[in-house]
Amino acid sequence: MGYRSDVAYAIAFPNKDKRIRFMATAALDPEIELKDFKLIDDTTVLFSYEQVKWYDGYDWVKAHVQLLEDAKAQSCGWQFLRVGEEAGDVEQDGDDGDCCEAPELIEISQSLYISYEGETYPIGESLTQEDN
Repeated sequence: MGYRSDVAYAIAFPNKDKRIRFMATAALDPEIELKDFKLIDDTTVLFSYEQVKWYDGYDWVKAHVQLLEDAKAQSCGWQFLRVGEEAGDVEQDGDDGDCCEAPELIEISQSLYISYEGETYPIGESLTQEDN
């Protein structure tokens, strides 16, 4: 069965065009699926996964780590959070980058939430105003 984690990360871009170019390039990797990109707004994307095996040696994990590295190289704002099965197994990192502030990911009772523009949403719920 293996050890499972809930994982989420957000990347904020300086503008919509840079976000679109980033997504188009990322989608060339066979491990990355466009359906996994959740738009928070025109410039910010969120990836979230529940109960996944987040092992460094897995190609899928390597691809997502590379996405974060690419975002860092472009000085984007980013935030990463992994919550493991065991109490206290939490990994969190992030940087506002040169262009913009990434939404803050929060761990509450082993569930993942995202805080954006003063509102807190459970991951998986719609984050766009148009869907309300």
